Amino acid sequence: MTDKYRVVLAEDHKLFRDGLERLLSLEEDIEVVGTADNGQEAIKVVEATKPDILLLDVHMPIMGGAEMVKILKEKGMDLKYVAITAFDDEGHIAELSQAGVNAYLLKASGFDQVQSAIRSVGKGFPYVDPAIAQKLLSPMKKGVSEEDVLGCLSIREKEALYWLAQGFNNQEIADKMILSDKTVKNHLSHVMKKLNTQDRTQAAIIAWKTGLAKEDPSQFNLDDN
Repeated sequence: MTDKYRVVLAEDHKLFRDGLERLLSLEEDIEVVGTADNGQEAIKVVEATKPDILLLDVHMPIMGGAEMVKILKEKGMDLKYVAITAFDDEGHIAELSQAGVNAYLLKASGFDQVQSAIRSVGKGFPYVDPAIAQKLLSPMKKGVSEEDVLGCLSIREKEALYWLAQGFNNQEIADKMILSDKTVKNHLSHVMKKLNTQDRTQAAIIAWKTGLAKEDPSQFNLDDN
C-alpha cells in the first residue's frame, strides 16, 4: 500500500471544509494535516506542515488561489495543487494552469472526483473534472482533429507545451527536459508560432483542449527533436 497522501485543505466555507475533512479522514491513503480559511493562512499552514497536496478553493478571502500557488512556488514549496472552482470557462482554467495548478474540480463535483484528483496528482499525473474535460476536450474548431492541431509540432515541442500547461516556468521545463533555458525558450517560441497563439496562456488552453495536457509525460522520452 502507498504511503498516505498528506493534504492541506484551504476553503473559506466552514461547513464545506469540515464536511470534506471528515470524508477525507475516512480514506486509508489520505491524511488531512491542516486546514485554512483564507489564502494567507493557507501559506502559513503549508509551510508548517509541508504537505504533499494543497486542496484549495480558487476564490478565498485576502488572497486568491492563483496568487497563493504562485507565492508557494516562488518559496520553493514542493507539493501538488488541486483547485476547486465554480467556474469552468477557459480563462479561469488557463490562469490556474499558468499558476501551476495540477488538478481542477468544480464545486458541484462529487466526492469521488475529489479522491481521484488527490490520488492522480499524488502519483504525478494531472486531473481534470470530467465536466470541465468535456468542454476543454471539444474540437478546436469544426472538422479539425486533435492530430491536425498538434501535428505540426515536434516531439520536443509537444513536451515543452505539456510542461507549460502544467504551470512550469522556463527554467523548470528546462530541468524536466534536461535542456538549457535558451533551448526551451526556442521550443516554446516555435510552438506559439506554429499554433498561431499570442501568449503562453493561449498555448496552455490548446494543450488542455486537445488532451495533450492529460497525457502521460513518459511518452516524450523519444529520440526525436
